[in-house]
Amino acid sequence: MRSTLALALACAAALGCSREPAPNLLLVVSDTLRADALSCYGGSARTPHLCRLAEQGALFERAYSAAPWTAPSTVALFTGSHASGFGDLPPGERGQTYYLGDEERVLAEALRERGYAARFDLDNGLAYYSNAFQGLEMLDNDAPGALAAVPPGFEGDERAVRMGASIDYLAHAAEPFFAVRWILDPHAPYGPPPARLAALAPLAEGLPHPIEFYAGLGHHNAEHRLRKVAPSLGEPERRLLRALYDEEVSYVDERVGWLFAQLDRRGLWARTLVVFTSDHGEAFGEHGLWLHGKSLHEGLLRVPLLIAGPGVPAGRRIDAPVSLTDLTPTLCAWLSADCGEEAQGTSFAALLAGRPDDAAERAVYAGAPNDPTRGIDALIAGDWKLVAKADGSAALFDLARDPGELTDVAAAHPEEAARLRRRLEAIRAENEALRTRRLSGRSQGQLQKLREDTRRGLEALGYVE
Repeated sequence: MRSTLALALACAAALGCSREPAPNLLLVVSDTLRADALSCYGGSARTPHLCRLAEQGALFERAYSAAPWTAPSTVALFTGSHASGFGDLPPGERGQTYYLGDEERVLAEALRERGYAARFDLDNGLAYYSNAFQGLEMLDNDAPGALAAVPPGFEGDERAVRMGASIDYLAHAAEPFFAVRWILDPHAPYGPPPARLAALAPLAEGLPHPIEFYAGLGHHNAEHRLRKVAPSLGEPERRLLRALYDEEVSYVDERVGWLFAQLDRRGLWARTLVVFTSDHGEAFGEHGLWLHGKSLHEGLLRVPLLIAGPGVPAGRRIDAPVSLTDLTPTLCAWLSADCGEEAQGTSFAALLAGRPDDAAERAVYAGAPNDPTRGIDALIAGDWKLVAKADGSAALFDLARDPGELTDVAAAHPEEAARLRRRLEAIRAENEALRTRRLSGRSQGQLQKLREDTRRGLEALGYVE
């Protein structure tokens, strides 16, 4: 945690922000996007617009979401603190929800105090119900300007139309602004637009079902429930699912490119800090898992993190592990904003600026899987990853030698396992103290409404049976 003065000094060292006009900030979140899908991360999806950020700024090789599903990940992203400290139930309990009271300080509120206009548009209600978007005003996709901003030829595509408000806002926004665009794709079902789907049709030749069947698989019930169908899928069917997912990622890239084009048209690119990331990843059969939310394996936690803009050296690839919990402290430092004293994340502004890391040993904490498993969480430090349960059991993985997390090496490295376990226990204790304190100021009526809102959000996405 840093004081306001320390934050300002860090920002001044990184950017000289005490002398320069405040940069704009555009944050784009693509839901359910694993890092290895993007071409600049070695993936097969075509992502030239997103990889522009890597060319002109920084790519984080080992960025981690705070949780493998949306609600807790959103809380950590916008507060800079661990989601477990905002839960309404003890860790691991069924029906866990995450909520920020109005008294909590989030990134948008800190930037508004710096004179920023703050707007958002998002496609996933689970992110909204946590109250993490306080301080941001919602854009209207039904406004005439938003409808007119949709690129020609895409007027009949609902997902394209959903981009109109953000495109229109960037065309007229007063500076400095903070704009958030949260895109639901490539969240399952993996159904790209008709033209893109047709291009993949040859991959479905000879398969048991037409391509539309595979494009409809997701969290939904009956014949379209992917977890139910997955055990019977052959390898060609699994490859098709991943190709459908990658095509949705490419469509995300195309739509994000519309936002970038608007910045270019207004000459704002050089004055805008652009951040692209995801709330969590996705599983495609690794460890017998599909979709997300049920574990803390790398495929569900590793996400892209691309940052370009004023003060960010071009072409940097940063291999230190960082968490999305660290993003708000970093942006506050970079933009000389006061995000308060309680953020648990650690700023990586020095890494972003090309200087040695300020952290003695950077560690990434992740937890809150949406699963009946009780109290599972993880800590990553260097190449070591400890996954521990509240019952005392734990597994240690050497990610450098075993990136697929296939071999538990805790018995071979007991000192490392014990060291990470001590750090993890300290974080758990801090989170529980914060959770208890925050919960004491919340009424049962508030908690019940939060649970109902969260359930509706889960139902809308097909999670609830």
